[in-house]
Amino acid sequence: MKKASSIKPPLKILIIRLSSIGDIILTTPIIRVLKQKFPNCTIDFLIKKQFSELVDYHPFINNVYKFDSQNKKFSLRKIKDKIVQENYDLIVDLHKNFRSYYLSIGSGAKKIVRYKKFIFRRFLLIKFKLNLFKKIIPVYKRYFLSLLQLNIFYDKLGLEVFFDDSIKQKINNKYAAFLKNKDQKILGIAPGASFFTKRWKAEGFEYVINHFIENHNLKIILFGNGSDRELITSLNIRYTHKILNSAGELSLSETGVLMDHCDLFLTNDSGLLHLACALKKKVVAIFGNTTEELGFFPLTTDKIIIENKNLLCRPCSHIGRDSCPKNHFKCMKDIKPDTVIAAVEKLLSKN
Repeated sequence: MKKASSIKPPLKILIIRLSSIGDIILTTPIIRVLKQKFPNCTIDFLIKKQFSELVDYHPFINNVYKFDSQNKKFSLRKIKDKIVQENYDLIVDLHKNFRSYYLSIGSGAKKIVRYKKFIFRRFLLIKFKLNLFKKIIPVYKRYFLSLLQLNIFYDKLGLEVFFDDSIKQKINNKYAAFLKNKDQKILGIAPGASFFTKRWKAEGFEYVINHFIENHNLKIILFGNGSDRELITSLNIRYTHKILNSAGELSLSETGVLMDHCDLFLTNDSGLLHLACALKKKVVAIFGNTTEELGFFPLTTDKIIIENKNLLCRPCSHIGRDSCPKNHFKCMKDIKPDTVIAAVEKLLSKN
C-alpha cells in the first residue's frame, strides 16, 4: 500500500450511498472532510431519487446522480455509462452492495475504496449473541475506515444537512401561526419507524403526548411519513392548538426545516433520529431490537438513550423485523411511559 504522502490528490471524487435516510446523513462528515483535505476537488454523489433532497443543497457537492428504478433514463446502466465517461480519480463506496459494486467495477476510476461493514461480527452478534466487537465503532466512523490509506480522519464536527432558502421560507410561512410564540418550547415527536420491532408501543406515545400537553407549557410537532400519519391519527390524543401533525404532508427537506424549530426530538431508531442529530437537536431515542454495537446510536451531544438492556435476545436484527421472533416484544413493551417522560423533562430543563 502506498504511503498517504505519495498518493496524488484526487481531483474528481464520487461517493456512492443509495439509501436510506439515516445512512445517507451519516455520510456528511465524509463529504466535509474530503473537501477539507482536497479543497480543489469536485465531489459527486450517487443516491436513490427519493432521498436526493438530503444532498441536493450541500455546498460541497457538485453533481447528484439520482437512481430511479422506475425511469429507464436514470437506470443503473445509464448512470454507469456516465460514471465511466467522468473518469473519476476516487470512488468512495459507502454502500457496498451488488449495485455499488456494479457501478464502480469497470468504471475506470483510478482508486476505489469501500465501507467496512463488519458483516461476520454482526452475524455472530445477532445469531449467536457472540460479541466480537472489542470497541463500538459507529457507522460514520466505519465510513472513515475506508479512507485511512488517504490519511483522512473524522474531524469530530458531527453531522450536517443543508436546505434551500426557498424551502425555509415556504415552511416558515405555512406554519407561521403555530411557530409565532418563541417563548414556548417545541417538542418534536416521531412515533414511527420502518420496521415493527423499531417502534415503541403506540399507547406509550399516546400517554407521553397527552402528558406534555396537559402538564407543560409547550407545543408539540408530530413527524413522519404517510404510514406514520395513520398511526398518529389512531392515537387517542387530546388535540389542541398546541399540537401540529405534519406527518405525511412534507418532503424530506421540508421536514428538516420544520424540525429545526424544535427544542428537543423524541423518536424511535429511525432516519429522522439522524436528521435531528444533523440539526444539533437534543434527542431522546428509544431503541428496541437493535443495540449500540450495530453502529446507529445518535451522534449528538445532548442525548438520552432508552433501551431494555436486560434482554439476552437483543439484538435480533441489524435493521429491524416485522414481528418479534420471541413473540414477547419485551424490548419495547417493558419501556414505561414515565421513563420516557423523565428523560424528555430532563433534557428540556437543560440549558
